[in-house]
Amino acid sequence: MKNIIIGILLVATLALGSLYVLQGRKTDEAQATIASLRQEAGEMEGRLDKQEKRAANLQSRLHETRAEAAVEVAAKAGAVAQLEQALTNRIQTNAKPANPFAEMFKSPEMKELVQTQQKAVLSGMIDKNYASFFAALALSPEQSASLKDLIVKKSLVDAGLGVSFMAGDMDAAKRTELIQQAKADKDAINAQIQQFLGDDNYPQFQAYEKTQPERMSINMFKDQQATGAGALNPDQESHLIQAMTEERQNFKFATDFYDQSKFDGDFAAHFTDEKLNQFQQEREQLDQQYLARARSILSPDQLGPFEKFLVSQRQMQFTGMRMAQKMFAPKEGGN
Repeated sequence: MKNIIIGILLVATLALGSLYVLQGRKTDEAQATIASLRQEAGEMEGRLDKQEKRAANLQSRLHETRAEAAVEVAAKAGAVAQLEQALTNRIQTNAKPANPFAEMFKSPEMKELVQTQQKAVLSGMIDKNYASFFAALALSPEQSASLKDLIVKKSLVDAGLGVSFMAGDMDAAKRTELIQQAKADKDAINAQIQQFLGDDNYPQFQAYEKTQPERMSINMFKDQQATGAGALNPDQESHLIQAMTEERQNFKFATDFYDQSKFDGDFAAHFTDEKLNQFQQEREQLDQQYLARARSILSPDQLGPFEKFLVSQRQMQFTGMRMAQKMFAPKEGGN
């Protein structure tokens, strides 16, 4: 089933980012509270200093006021200390949870934050990656918006699957059940897309979807190059996507992590050291074929940055796969 790993890695990235945002938000709130309490305590001390300068006939009242304020300052100082200790405990607790991915998703606030970010990120990606398809079909803004909503909805199925996998421990049978349900959900959305586009245009959509890994990659490279001598022109972008798609689809992987149809729910059996290392070697070979094709498409000024870009993408992909390997590693005494 296509894009399961992409969904998982996207969720992992968003989850870590969301955890950072959420923790930062909570930390900022606690620090703001501490600062406010300290400011109040300081203001009280200032008021006491002013009261000391009053006339002698207010001396007795001043003593009473100082006594009352001292109690309040002490109480607020105690509250400051408690907040500081609670903040320290929270940071220490979150530093090394027993299962960081599962723990973070126990919070409804975290789940909502991740889901909101998922939709925002996927919406932006679809705007960029499907723009040429919408233009080729000459869709109206309303039609483009409707089709985009369906594509976002389908993309969120994989992202939601990633959330489910990361939210807690589950065995291979449960993962298989979730994968099958996700496939059914996506098939239903594909049927809606087919009905929306019609039988003539739907095959074009299917063919376009198969180029998404390359479109995402080239869009990132294009953004890096921006403007100037290294910028990609539309013809270069189109030819490079086509060349990379052809090379990937014709490459004979021994371990193909692009082919999600081979995933049966037993991720621990897929994410072994042997298979990951083999895929990494094959990905390096594929990148060399990308470079060979790119030499007839890119200028010398563009080819060097493109080679560096492929290396960074390969390293990022492998890092994400190692993260998934740890996530799905068999638990001691479990399944």
